[in-house]
Amino acid sequence: MEDVRAQPINWGKKLFELRDYTPIPLIILALLVEKPVIASVTFGLILIFFGEALRVYCSSFITGISRTRSSSLGGRLVTEGPFTFVRNPIYVSNFFVTIGLAVYTGVVWFVFLSIFLFCLQYYFIVLYEESLLRAKFGEEYIEYCQKVPAFFPKKLPRLDALEVPPDVSLSKAIKNEKRTFMAIFSVLFALVLFSN
Repeated sequence: MEDVRAQPINWGKKLFELRDYTPIPLIILALLVEKPVIASVTFGLILIFFGEALRVYCSSFITGISRTRSSSLGGRLVTEGPFTFVRNPIYVSNFFVTIGLAVYTGVVWFVFLSIFLFCLQYYFIVLYEESLLRAKFGEEYIEYCQKVPAFFPKKLPRLDALEVPPDVSLSKAIKNEKRTFMAIFSVLFALVLFSN
């Protein structure tokens, strides 16, 4: 019985390890089916830029490294800034970037496929990460989970109430996002190159 319950966490661990590569089949499919129009490109770019700006903001609260990157969970549980509103704000950011790229293609069924695959992958990844965080932070993390939802904030934060990241400059957060910037730019460049 224990093996059955552990299996989804094991899938999450594998997906977490492969998460830099799992989008590749979807990107190839996007290049094959894309039919961008002005409205899809415009709205797609807005979602992408919003998602990446949110990633930079989130990154500045965790000094640019994931709470579960490699074997390090950090010295303390991060609950400030965007982590006050949802437990997984970087994955919310990733969702906006992913769906922005899907919307850019101008193909409605592809947008729904992207949403489905994103939610499926991150469902398992979050199960895995939360098992690590529960093991390390125990009751503190369990109480945090009871107060803060995983993805959907109880209420949208006011802009004037957003916390400024402590002791970390915006330039450091941007520098830490260099790989993500390059990946987004590369996919956008390929979409422009392959568009009919």
